[in-house]
Parts: sequence; structure tokens; C-alpha cells
Amino acid sequence: MSQPHYREAAESLLSSVSPHHRTLRLIPAHSTSLNLVSEDLVAGHRPQGKMSTVRRFFCLFVTFDLLFTSLMWLICVMMRGETLEQIMNSEIVHYNVKTSLFDIVMVAICRFVVLLLFYAVLYINNWSIIALSTGCTCALLIAKVFVFDWPNAVQPVYEVFLILTSFTLAWGEAWFLDFRVLPQELQAKQILESIVHHNTSERTPLLQAQVPYASQSNYAESTVKWFSPVETPESSPRPRRPGEQVILTQEQIDEYKAQAHESMQNAWRIVNLSNWSVEKKGAKGDLVESKKTEQFGKVYRFTGIVEAPPKFLYEEFKDNITKLPEWNPTILKSELIKEVGPGVDLSYQVTAGGGRGIIAPRDFVILRCTAPLNKEGQVVTTDPYSYISSGVSVTVPGYPPHRDLVRGQNKVGCWFLKPRTVQTPGGKIETHTVFQWLMCCDLKGKIPQFVLDAAFATVMLDYIVHVRKFAAEAKEQGRF
Repeated sequence: MSQPHYREAAESLLSSVSPHHRTLRLIPAHSTSLNLVSEDLVAGHRPQGKMSTVRRFFCLFVTFDLLFTSLMWLICVMMRGETLEQIMNSEIVHYNVKTSLFDIVMVAICRFVVLLLFYAVLYINNWSIIALSTGCTCALLIAKVFVFDWPNAVQPVYEVFLILTSFTLAWGEAWFLDFRVLPQELQAKQILESIVHHNTSERTPLLQAQVPYASQSNYAESTVKWFSPVETPESSPRPRRPGEQVILTQEQIDEYKAQAHESMQNAWRIVNLSNWSVEKKGAKGDLVESKKTEQFGKVYRFTGIVEAPPKFLYEEFKDNITKLPEWNPTILKSELIKEVGPGVDLSYQVTAGGGRGIIAPRDFVILRCTAPLNKEGQVVTTDPYSYISSGVSVTVPGYPPHRDLVRGQNKVGCWFLKPRTVQTPGGKIETHTVFQWLMCCDLKGKIPQFVLDAAFATVMLDYIVHVRKFAAEAKEQGRF
């Protein structure tokens, strides 16, 4: 695929994400949901050369400046008790700089015309025009204060407020353009160029097609392929037929069991490490931390409180994996492939895509290990201290990569549940859960890792909302 296609796909990714669909959710049982496009990036991007969201807000702010200043002027002059005809004569027809306030409205009109001409029509990316308009406005308002006939003013409070309002709005426009509009548009441009740069590889043709940028939107090739894997070779294992059982040899079963318990021990060890770095704090004391590990790289850990007993959550996650889509709308399919042994099973999950089809859905084949543990992380059958449900990606006969899906990979991950006793305001003692989520996931595809890293902290805070909602509904139903 040539570089213009990469640019088109990157632009489509950014332009297609509306404010209500900016979160790309890709959440298997032990994976993550991803906000691939941050608010600042979406606001600063120009979809197909159109006006960016942040600049459109600036234009609305300039329009508000004109309308609000005009309204304040009208209120000031109407307080004099004159008719509309008398106001027009005294304020506009027989204008006097010492008694009339219409010059403040004229300054707002000039700001409106100049700023929209240069920043909406001509679409310049320079602060000089806004600096000139703000400077001229401040000079006129300061001069107005000295020459205005304040002793004979009918409503000096309103007239002072009109001048201060015009002064504040002019500086507000300058601040917003210089500190929000221009930086966000520059950031979006740089990230778009970085995405194009990150997706050139040894498979990119050395001689690129010389196609003008303006005509790139006319490409007929689907941009979904930008995020899709290479289709399965003919020699790959065939997909499982509907109703066909997965048959494993004893050697495969033993290997899965060993791998599952190793993954569980790795997850327990990492989730209990110390000296984590705080990434982000959320409501209700939620905390997202990260830590660099030699074996898996950067790993994220979420910690929060869920108002439900840990045993209930553990049994729900363990026994009802196929019901996950019922309370987690980001999972399209959750299928139990096979129980390998006590507390060890294989599952297949398909997660929702995003970006109006630009981001292809992901699927995951997960080897899961669930068990009650003691304080040392050893599996026990009685008096458990905590519960764990770990997951790692594996290959399973009959579940090869799908040509229309991107196969994600869980390197290490778990849900780690510990009890916490609390006393309610009514004096009742309840057992809540200290919910910890360990996550290290590679979504494959062509998405640059630096884009994913910027989103992990936020999406972990978002995901706990589904768990808490599920726990609250279960409590209302009397399930615990």
C-alpha cells in the first residue's frame, strides 16, 4: 500500500470519530478498552481539509462576543428611558464620543469581521492578527474611559460593565487562539505525520505514486485494510466448523495447564510489586499506575473499590464468561472453547471496532486460569485470602486469525480481587472488593504504540464503570 493510502486512512481515523464515538473499545476478559484518539487530537484535526473543531469553537466565541456586546449596549441605552428613535439619533446619527457607547459595538463588529476573515475564511495560523485586534480594542477602551462623560451618565454601573466586558472578551479571544487553537492544530498535524511515518516499512514501495494530496480522498480502496492483518495463508489450520468440538491431545492439555499456571504466577507476582508510578487518578479513589518490567515491558495496574463481595465477582467472572456481552456492551462475542482442567479454560472473544468501521474489530484467544489464593499466592481450597482470574493469549486448533479481524495478544493480565470490610452509615458491616486489574496488551494492526500508550490510563478508569454497574444491579436483584 502506498503512502497516500496511509495518510488517507489516518485522516479517516481522526475525522470519523465524533465527540460521542471517540472511544475505541477493545476489551476481552483480561484486555483493555482504548481511547485511540485523544480529545485534543480530535479537536485540532482538520477532517478532509475542513475547519477543525477547536477553530470552529473560536469562531462561535467571536460571534458570541459581537452578540453579547450588542445586547449589553442595548440594555445600557434602554435604561435611559428613551424611545428607540431617540436612541438611534443620540447614539448613532449624532454620535458623540463623550456620551455615546456605540463605538464599543463598532469595535466588536470590526473584531468579528477581521477575525472571521483571517481565521475562518483565509485560515491563517498566526497570532499577529488577533494581537493587533486585541491591542486596538484595549487602546480604544482605555481612551474611552478618559473621554467619556461619567458625571452625567444615567447608569454608570452598566456602562462600566459594558467596557469591562468588551475588554475581557477581546483578551479571551486572544488567549483561546494562542493557547488552544494554534497548539492543538499543530499537535494534530504532527501526530498525523507521525502515524504516516510509523507505518512505512520494508513492504512500502520505494517509488511512491505521485498523487496530489487534494485528490487522495478519491481513492476507492477501503481504508479498513490499513488496520487489517494479512489474510490467513492457504496452509494455515482451517477454522472450526459450527458445532465441531475442539480435540486436544494430552500433550497439548498438559502444555496449556503449565502455561496457564505460569501466567497466573507471573500476574500475581507483578500485581503485588511495589514502587509503581502513578499515571492517573479517578473518582472514588481509583488509581492507575504503571511499571516497567524486564519480561513484559510496560505494565498497567488499576486499583479501585467495587461494592460487592470478592467471591461473588470471582464466581461470576469464572462461571459466566459467555454472559459478558450482556453487561459489557464493548464485547460482541464471548465463547467458551474448552475446559482444559480445574480452573483452566480456553475462550474466544470478539470486541467491538470503532471509528465508524475504520478500526477493524479485534478478536482474542485467551488461556484463562482462575483460582482462590492465600496471602503467598498459592492456590487453596479453603479460607482464601484473595481470588485471581488471569489470562494470556495462545493459539488453539480451529481458531486461526480471521481475515476480517485483527488478532490481539495479551502478554500478561489478571483480575485480582481482595476483600475489604467497611461499615455503612447505618452501622451495617459489608464486605467490598479491592479490584485490581493488571494489563499488558498488544493490539497488533498498524496502530502506533505511542498512540496506545497515551490512552491506557484513561480507559482503565472508564472500564470500572461497567463492573460497578453490574455489581449494583446484582445487589438490587438480591444475588448477594
